[in-house]
Amino acid sequence: MITNFYTKKFNKHNQKLFEKKINTNKIFLLEFNGWPAIHIIFSYLVLYFKYKKKCKIIAYECFDLLNRPNAPWYRNIFWKIGIFFNIKTFNIFKSFGTDEFLKPSFSYQIKFEAMKLTKKFLKKKTNLRDLENLKVKGIWIGDLIYDSYLKKYQKPTIDLNSLDFFNFLKDSIQLHLYWLNFFNKNKVEAISVCHAVYLTGIPLRIANHKNIKSFAISGFNCDLVNLSNKIRYSDKISASDIHSKFYKKIFYKFSNPTKKKCLFLGKKILTDIVSGKQKYNYLKNNFFKKNKIKFVKRSKKIKVAIFVHDFIDSPHIYGNHFFPDFKKWFNFLNVLIKSTDYDWYIKEHPQIEKITKNEINRLLKENKKLKLLKKNFPISNMKKMGFDFVLTVYGTVASELPVQGIKVINASKNNPHHGFHFSINPNNPVQYKNLLFNLKKINFNPNLKDLYIYHFMKNLVLNNNLFFNNEKKYFKILKEKPLRFTPLVYKNWLNNFDLKKHYEILNKLEIFLNKENYFFYDEKILFEKLNKLKLR
Repeated sequence: MITNFYTKKFNKHNQKLFEKKINTNKIFLLEFNGWPAIHIIFSYLVLYFKYKKKCKIIAYECFDLLNRPNAPWYRNIFWKIGIFFNIKTFNIFKSFGTDEFLKPSFSYQIKFEAMKLTKKFLKKKTNLRDLENLKVKGIWIGDLIYDSYLKKYQKPTIDLNSLDFFNFLKDSIQLHLYWLNFFNKNKVEAISVCHAVYLTGIPLRIANHKNIKSFAISGFNCDLVNLSNKIRYSDKISASDIHSKFYKKIFYKFSNPTKKKCLFLGKKILTDIVSGKQKYNYLKNNFFKKNKIKFVKRSKKIKVAIFVHDFIDSPHIYGNHFFPDFKKWFNFLNVLIKSTDYDWYIKEHPQIEKITKNEINRLLKENKKLKLLKKNFPISNMKKMGFDFVLTVYGTVASELPVQGIKVINASKNNPHHGFHFSINPNNPVQYKNLLFNLKKINFNPNLKDLYIYHFMKNLVLNNNLFFNNEKKYFKILKEKPLRFTPLVYKNWLNNFDLKKHYEILNKLEIFLNKENYFFYDEKILFEKLNKLKLR
């Protein structure tokens, strides 16, 4: 009841700011969703595109195929009832200026063509790499289909010969053809989505292909990013959460005194993270205090730890990697472990779920010399425990452990640390394999300056959120659930709302939308903070 109260207050608040419909043939597309923090961001995008760009606002459904085993026929009826009676999320979207709601439907022609294209693709000697790289009508969507299948069916990898996959591929291509037809027939000015990954990214890929302005909500802090012309099939880059590609470009524009302060802060941030003083948003405060950790066994052998990823949580978030999924990475490691004379360990993911746990157990069963490190194993003294190398595909550990002198090897060029010289980035799978079979020959010293630049940019520049400037208030964890997913976000937002802040956001948003910057950061606020800092 309390959450309903704040939702109603948010709706009334919006109704004071938004006018009636505008007669226009230009369209601004919004992904229909139930996340309160994103509703706030969407409301400002609507203010800009509806009244500055004179667009009709259409919110579209793009989650049935991903989230439900088989969407029942009556889902369409519920959709229409929700629109007519302004039920729940429909009422919220209407409150901030949504004019129409759209749910994809498929003609016989689309269904026939989707079946034809599916059979044509699978008729070849298709492998998982072919699926990753799949382009339909010249638009890259294979990685989106790949991750969506893993998520929906809770599988660690894909059996291309299974009936489930055949039907899913057909339905995914069907959805793609629907949206391609929509974009061809309508004048779409821009689009904003909640996810640039999974099947929800299909309309975004089409818009990007047609050079239509494309935006997405990225990361834990709901950062608005500009994906326009950033998705590149040639490099297999998905453009989701690629902020780090722009860190150095921004940093090297600063004056020398400013750079000095940035490096000082970057070092402090990194020290706090590695020591456990600074926690990630998704971890509980007592995460590293649950169990006493036993020290690993001492030996003269090279000690290697595999840091595990969540197997079904969008493996292609940054793009394609050396292995099409984490199961295939594990299969490679399985052979490697048996073929090398290293001390091997494997560390659970902090948010480990059943599928990943099962795959770890399988690998442990097949490799008796592989030892398990629990998810709450502290990284603060891994060097003292004798670890030499850590393996990851694109994990944050690559930006944390190098300060201890531990060498981290990534299994991807599309990772947030590529372009920085603090972790090891092979150029291809062959080079990756050669490195791992010859760890004794690796002579690599991490560039600490790069490391400090990375952490300063990630934690201070990137977190200058355009909409939410108090991270702890909006994104803390409440009973296992981030506050951003609850209507209590509306409460915090309304309690801090004033017209001065409102127009300031609108002005900054307009500047951001008219630029080609990937993400927003407020240089003025950043410099004010730095100027107050006195270095010791």
